[in-house]
Amino acid sequence: MTIVVLRELRKELSEDFGPGDAVDRIEAVHAAPADSDVSGDPDDRTFCGKPTLDMERVNYQPAGPGAPWLPPNMHAWECRDCAAALRSR
Repeated sequence: MTIVVLRELRKELSEDFGPGDAVDRIEAVHAAPADSDVSGDPDDRTFCGKPTLDMERVNYQPAGPGAPWLPPNMHAWECRDCAAALRSR
């Protein structure tokens, strides 16, 4: 099974409430099954059940079976429910 790693982002205004666009911040990093091996696009929902439509794809693929499903530098934002769903597979 191929998985797709996705970032759930949230928008934050600058702390001084000055002019400018909101900044994207990582809320969580999720995993979703690929809808097909050909396209590699994520399925409609992550393993924890969240919709993938507004999530951003992370350019990362696990090295193989048993390898971590998310990049080590994103471990702090790991979705625990996605991780638990992947462990039970």
